[in-house]
Amino acid sequence: MTPNSARTAGQQLTVRTPAEFAWLVDQFVVSTPGVTHALIVSLDGLQLTASRSINRDLGDQLSALTSGLLSMADRSAALLDLGVAEYLTIRLPRGHLLFMRVGESAGLAVAAEIGCDLRVVAYQMTQFVGSVGHLLTPRMRDELHRSTTIPMPR
Repeated sequence: MTPNSARTAGQQLTVRTPAEFAWLVDQFVVSTPGVTHALIVSLDGLQLTASRSINRDLGDQLSALTSGLLSMADRSAALLDLGVAEYLTIRLPRGHLLFMRVGESAGLAVAAEIGCDLRVVAYQMTQFVGSVGHLLTPRMRDELHRSTTIPMPR
């Protein structure tokens, strides 16, 4: 944990700044075998935060795509009266993309290596979403979005 965030047995995780939230995303990537990238997006397609392995431009593009995929899955499920999509998995020749909602207003996108155990990745995603979902308050989402749109010093 960072010095400013804390969790003890029986307590929920607390995060006070966008930097601490970004740190949690990085820790998810580092601690989950086979995961190479992770991104949190708002469901309107805006990047909220990403692992260090995703630069801002790539994050913006992936955010729009993630939002669209989650929306498409939910809409398709609704048309067929199948409920709400729990997660999406896309298998590719050199890896996997996994997507999951984070509450009502955000989503998690994860890239994983080919050959990794997708059950472990999906389980860790579920645990991560359960740990951080309550942190994505309207205020935190706004702070995260602002922190990704502030021009970086040159």
